[in-house]
Amino acid sequence: MEEIELNIGGQPVKLSKSQQMIGLKPHKGHTISGDSLAKKFNVNCSTNQLSGFQIVNVMDQVQEMDRTFDLLCEDPDVCLGSHVYHTSDDGIPFIPTGDIYIEFKEKYNRVDFNEILEKYFLKIINESYDSVTVKVTSKSTNPIKIAVELQKNPLIAIAEPDLASPAKLLSFELPSDPLLSNQWHLNNTGMLNGSNLGLKKGADARVVEAWSRLKTLGSENVIVAVIDDGFDLKHPDLSGAGKIVAPYDFTRKNNDPRPEINGVYPWYNWRNGSWIGDWHGTPCAGVAVGNANDTGIIGAAPLSKLMPVRWGPDLSNSQVVSWFDYVRTQGADIVSCSWGSAARIFPLSTPVKKAISRCAKEGRNGKGCIICFAAGNDNSNIDDPSGTYINGFANHKDVITVAATNSRDQKSHYSNYGKSISVCAPSSGAGGNGILTSDVTDTFNRNGNLIAAGYSPGDFTLDFGGTSSSTPLVAGICALLVSINPDLTAKQIKSIIEQTARKIGDKHDYDTNGHSIFFGFGCINAHDAALMAEALK
Repeated sequence: MEEIELNIGGQPVKLSKSQQMIGLKPHKGHTISGDSLAKKFNVNCSTNQLSGFQIVNVMDQVQEMDRTFDLLCEDPDVCLGSHVYHTSDDGIPFIPTGDIYIEFKEKYNRVDFNEILEKYFLKIINESYDSVTVKVTSKSTNPIKIAVELQKNPLIAIAEPDLASPAKLLSFELPSDPLLSNQWHLNNTGMLNGSNLGLKKGADARVVEAWSRLKTLGSENVIVAVIDDGFDLKHPDLSGAGKIVAPYDFTRKNNDPRPEINGVYPWYNWRNGSWIGDWHGTPCAGVAVGNANDTGIIGAAPLSKLMPVRWGPDLSNSQVVSWFDYVRTQGADIVSCSWGSAARIFPLSTPVKKAISRCAKEGRNGKGCIICFAAGNDNSNIDDPSGTYINGFANHKDVITVAATNSRDQKSHYSNYGKSISVCAPSSGAGGNGILTSDVTDTFNRNGNLIAAGYSPGDFTLDFGGTSSSTPLVAGICALLVSINPDLTAKQIKSIIEQTARKIGDKHDYDTNGHSIFFGFGCINAHDAALMAEALK
């Protein structure tokens, strides 16, 4: 198996060429049919789109992969073919988009740079004072191999190919539980519908205590951006005059981020080979900012506004950078991200690192957007020193990384862990209860059958969870803190949350600095954090 070693975001990565996947980009106005290719070339293949390429899964053709690649590229519907790569044995595809990000060791000489452009037949698509992004042309060779050569060039500090890969939503579902008034994550009384099963009194985020003590449900001047998949903006807990600010859909490229109800679902589960619904953004938004309107559920900061951002088709540089630049420039105060890479090894590229840092430092008129990222649901160390698991989003130094605990103040069995965890927050987990929140309200037609959209029939789901749920809960609490004291910086908000977190688990879980790899600095405590924010006015 061919392996290529290169550096991405300061992290050495080994890329292995896929033995079964090929990327094919159709001519404009054309489509590539897996069934058609199977008939033409006598191969068993399926196609799934990634960054404009159809990912063709060629079965039983490993020994003739190069010949198969050539044949598929000769199809009249195909404009461009590309090899597909993996960063580990998890089978997650990475495909080069053709862009290469370059930084020079010193202010570069235009003559030297022109020689590089001519040698590799590259063209400039973006240039700033300290970096250049170039694109390969029809005369160029493989962009990954070009990047490897450029990384060896003594004039160049950074050369990174843009690699698109599928994203993964971090939802974790458990069986149904009671509804509405039973949002134990806000106030856990130890009882639900007359039962104490799976509950521990006080195993919550102290949100109701914070509302009561500070006499506030947040502020309409605070905007929480949720970057996710579709949002049901007709839902009564996510609608109303002035509730929605700057909605945008980076897949459809318009301002309508509604779920994809009919047709082919936009997100593919690469692990189990099935399409999943576009339901995830709606419950996340409900946990953070669900309305206080005497019906349905309520979010941690119900008066705050929602900026629903339906993400793009992949995690390429251009996509992720555009999401964070968008929420920053559109006035978001808090950014909630309940997703990560589908790949087990995913270091952040330099452009993506910089975009997140730009958002965290330059947003909110220089005070910084508070960015919350889900730790993930693989029960893995996101800071694994052996390098077998790398979650670049969750261990970015400028974000609040959120782990999950259950309704008994225990580590959720699935929750990732590591030294980068800031805090944990209540969610689902073995031995506990699920989270009650908003759900997609529509229906869709599949094979002539009318099926309820969303995770559960009706307007609400009782079994949302994972770090997908704990993260918007922290984001909503951050909105409360900004509502109380708008002058706080993003760094101050993160510090307040970590200082006021309540210790759970065994005292031996925590080091001398009060940090646990499982719980961070403890379970988020909205009440104490709000008091500290108030005191710093």
